[in-house]
Amino acid sequence: MKILRNLEKVYVVVALFFLTGAGVAGNVGAGGMAGRALPQVWENVARLIFCATLFPLLVIHWRKLLAAALRSSWIVALCGLAVASTVWSFDPRFTARHAIFLMAVTAFGIYIASCFDWNEQMDLFGWMSVLVVLGSAATAIFVPSFGLSQDLHAGAVKGLYPQKNTMSALAAFAILIFTLARPKGVPTWLRTATLVCACILLVLSQSATAMLALAFCIVMYPVVHLLRVTQRRTLPLWVPLVPVFAASALLAIVNFDVIAETAGRNSTLSDRIPMWNEILNAVGRHPWLGYGYDVFWVEWSRDLAQVIYVLNGWRPPHAHNGYLDLLLSVGMVGLLVFLGGLITCLWRAGSLFRADESREAKWPLFVLLFFAVLNLGESYILRIMSFFWVPYVAIYVSLALQKFEAREPVRADTQRNAVLEDDDAADFNTAVPDYQT
Repeated sequence: MKILRNLEKVYVVVALFFLTGAGVAGNVGAGGMAGRALPQVWENVARLIFCATLFPLLVIHWRKLLAAALRSSWIVALCGLAVASTVWSFDPRFTARHAIFLMAVTAFGIYIASCFDWNEQMDLFGWMSVLVVLGSAATAIFVPSFGLSQDLHAGAVKGLYPQKNTMSALAAFAILIFTLARPKGVPTWLRTATLVCACILLVLSQSATAMLALAFCIVMYPVVHLLRVTQRRTLPLWVPLVPVFAASALLAIVNFDVIAETAGRNSTLSDRIPMWNEILNAVGRHPWLGYGYDVFWVEWSRDLAQVIYVLNGWRPPHAHNGYLDLLLSVGMVGLLVFLGGLITCLWRAGSLFRADESREAKWPLFVLLFFAVLNLGESYILRIMSFFWVPYVAIYVSLALQKFEAREPVRADTQRNAVLEDDDAADFNTAVPDYQT
């Protein structure tokens, strides 16, 4: 039985590594944005293998998965909307194929949350990060023709991935795992070596988005500790910080050009801002339900042509902003559903962080914060081959199950007290037969 459990864990680590997109071909075009990679046969075969091997596990653990899905309403609603968008999609067959694989990836995240506890999940994500970081470092050293960018960002480390931004985001995720979660299943020496390599790769990738998202988590670390300070009849400690953050935000907006140049970017954020403006115009033409899941950048349309015109003929694979891509796919309805789930998840993660000082109480909150900020400059929401959708789903479902399990003892005590009261009333009525209520 233990051997089967270990094999199950090996499968999860390998599947997570596959979902990061390692080995996918790609290039970088105007503005430093990843271009459309030519489809590879092995990717489609690997997706079929992933689904085929996942299906038996879903059948074996169907009771756990069903219970978890019933408590994950925001996730289920968003994925259901993606599937339903086949009806109004510009390319129904394409949307249907991607929506089916999205459901499989989401089910994989639910499976991880329902079949593995917090410590086991941290071990699984930790081992995956070891493969990503050490594999990317080895590729950059021994196969520089693939591991180093050969295009606009020549010399920037991209490791196993088609573009440096993907590798840098995964390196930042590894840093969060090995500093906050510190998975016990990974030997200490290997954790330390992977953490050092991840920091080096993040710097050598020259990717500002992942660095800023990680820096945000570092800045927020001492701030969120104020959640644990509960003093009655006194002003909450976070109140004086509000004007400080407001002033900092104002200074950042006023000096945006200087900050961008310091980060090695221009005032347009590598042509992202003009693209985002045109995408907002496209969203305005299909505001409520979008163009259909994942189809905008594939199906040729006048709206896409206008975006390409703004980018001087370059056709990006996504909006480099997860929230805008969500608007393009499933409209305002989908964005509101996602934000509802994200806020719910952040609230639960904050409550867990406030109530518990253990390592498993820290990393869910900061992974969620990292995910939310990272999607301001990259697109990882509801994407099937971006990996980051999986930990988001796993954390959401784990927190939902934890909340449900915490309620069960309370319900049991209430029911037990009700039974005792009924028994006492019955004994009293037996002792005093003429008693009338």
